[in-house]
Amino acid sequence: MSQKSHKLKICLVTVTLSDGGAERCAALLSNYFENQHIEVYHVVFSGKVAYDYSGKLFHLEHLKDKRNSWWSRSKRFFALKIFFKDNHFDYVIDFRTKEYFLQEMIIHNFVFPKFIQTIHSFKIKSYVPKNKFLAKLLYRNCQQLITVSKGIQEKVNKNYNFLPTKLIYNPIDFEFVSKQSKQEVTDDFQYVLSAGSMNKNIKQFNKLIECYANSMLPSKNIKLLILGEGKLKNKWIKLAENLNLQELVIFKGNVKNPFRYYKNALFTISTSKYEGMPMVLLESLACGTPIISWDYASGPSEIITNKQNGLLIKNQDADLLIEAMNLYVSDNNLYLHCKENAVSSVKPFSLETIGNKWLNLFKNK
Repeated sequence: MSQKSHKLKICLVTVTLSDGGAERCAALLSNYFENQHIEVYHVVFSGKVAYDYSGKLFHLEHLKDKRNSWWSRSKRFFALKIFFKDNHFDYVIDFRTKEYFLQEMIIHNFVFPKFIQTIHSFKIKSYVPKNKFLAKLLYRNCQQLITVSKGIQEKVNKNYNFLPTKLIYNPIDFEFVSKQSKQEVTDDFQYVLSAGSMNKNIKQFNKLIECYANSMLPSKNIKLLILGEGKLKNKWIKLAENLNLQELVIFKGNVKNPFRYYKNALFTISTSKYEGMPMVLLESLACGTPIISWDYASGPSEIITNKQNGLLIKNQDADLLIEAMNLYVSDNNLYLHCKENAVSSVKPFSLETIGNKWLNLFKNK
């Protein structure tokens, strides 16, 4: 990036500013960029704005009618085009998936031709078309692909070696986490924790509940507390009832401050099919709570040093997951060792460190 006399101006593009790891990353980076005296804007396509962010907001949801008619869509498109025409951004960073090829082709060619794309999931096809010709068309104006894990970067490089990639992890705002984690939790029982969306079964809460049922935790009255909402929630509630665990498996739904629940948990468990860079694991460790995770594609192996800050388990092995739960409960020395190392193990993910990597990227563009 050549030296500019004017103030750097950046636009962060997301679907929402709530619920997801990519959206939380965008919000955190906006706070960091503004502290670096960068002019920050957000374009939000739809949904809620729940995360704390910095900068100016352009929310397309306000131009949407109830039927999402063609007139409404056209109005949003031209409003978006005018917004980018009037604001001459140095960088546009897109955090969205690319599931509607034609729509994205129009946006990337007629709205913001030059952009940086972040990829937050090992499910690459959500971002890049499987067909390489279409991928080249869609990303011909892409300045850089940012992957949030080594696993994602390796997969992109293997399948789409014509796209330039760079690894930049998701950030953690330790000051914010510390403040939030100090808020009181009224629950007066011991529990282990898991969290995530229940709209699709990527988190595999059914497997988690079944493994919990077969561990020693229920017999010790250590409950399983699950944060999150979605259309599968009632199915998981029914599963807990069928296992006679309705008093032990607690569904908290969406909570405004998950960090206090991380802080007070014995440990956090992740049983996903795949992730990008799982924020549940990073945020749990940032709260001083050790973790257990299957070694699924992308993320856990870059976060967990086995028996140092957590337990890394053979992917999708239920028996080993049960053993890991029991081990934390029965081996207090191991548990305390992992707990002691939790916070320091994720210091490389600090907002200052990750934000500085973004600044270096801008300097070199």
